[in-house]
Amino acid sequence: MPTGTGEEKPYLYTDTEDLKMVADYSGLNFNECLELDCYTYKTLVKDAFIHKMRQTEKGSEYLEDCWLLQQTKPDIKKLKEIFGEVKKEND
Repeated sequence: MPTGTGEEKPYLYTDTEDLKMVADYSGLNFNECLELDCYTYKTLVKDAFIHKMRQTEKGSEYLEDCWLLQQTKPDIKKLKEIFGEVKKEND
């Protein structure tokens, strides 16, 4: 499902992949999915994708990598475990 990796083959691309994924995940038919407001639809796409990825170990690793890439603050506790306490020198 991830796109933009440069590994996509044009003949394998489907126009309704996300619609099918939402329909399977939610139990709605295609027409009901198309009638959803865009916020609900996008939320279902995200949830269906996460659900699909969690079905395999490789998918779970991918989700973990995505989560790690979103982190903007350092894990101070983990850094101290790895590198120890940093002592500040007095000037």
